[in-house]
Amino acid sequence: MDSTTQISAVLILLLALVVNVIFARRRRQAFTLRNIPAYTMIAPTVGASIEANHPMHLSYGSAGLGGGSTVLALASSELFYQVARRAAIGDASPIITMSDPSALPLAQDTLRRAYTSQGLLSRYRSSNARWFPSGARSLAFAAAVAALLRDDDVHANVLAGSFGMELAFITDTALRRDQTIVAVSDDPEGQAIAFAMSSETLIGEELFAAAAYLDDDPRASAHAASMDTVRWLLIVFIFVTTLTAGNEAFRQFFGDLLGQITRLLQGGGS
Repeated sequence: MDSTTQISAVLILLLALVVNVIFARRRRQAFTLRNIPAYTMIAPTVGASIEANHPMHLSYGSAGLGGGSTVLALASSELFYQVARRAAIGDASPIITMSDPSALPLAQDTLRRAYTSQGLLSRYRSSNARWFPSGARSLAFAAAVAALLRDDDVHANVLAGSFGMELAFITDTALRRDQTIVAVSDDPEGQAIAFAMSSETLIGEELFAAAAYLDDDPRASAHAASMDTVRWLLIVFIFVTTLTAGNEAFRQFFGDLLGQITRLLQGGGS
């Protein structure tokens, strides 16, 4: 990595830090967040599930702990917790499925926390976290989930994790049974299917903002607002540098600026 790229990365990290500090100082205040339709529809969907006395189905797909999908599994768990916390007051318990066995204890703990938050721990059943074989992109897993959608008469699905082409089989079954679907995947093929076949979809890092949209925690909303601010600042930065890429004077100015910053960071002064 050359020095220009290194300094640009440092500047971006410093920008993110400054924005987070500014928003953290206001974390007790309410923030107006941009509208994400998938989060907007979750509360009424859970309410309809409770009224119909049919369970919510939540799924990690092949995301699990201990590998490259660990962060994804943890983010999905936060979303599932927020959904299960609402659904816990109903008679039909939410169901969590996965194909990676390492996600099984995570799913069980997510359900346990959801019932504990409502003071209904006696209703918690670890058997509502269900592992189906076998591994990533498994059609056997998709077939098992499709059978669950029918046998348990699921009301709606929140599919957040790692899904590939097998997501088409699951969503097709859900649509045939007129079930609501909210979906997101870290796999491009799975995300394309989610965008085309789900009722609403989450895009990219929107999955990590579940607590900000579904909980009343001002710290989470401050974090989401700071992420949006940094995103727009980066978009502006990329747009400006792209427009001026052919401008020799701008390149010279930018290079001199980075050189000055490099000397300052190295303690050499100007």
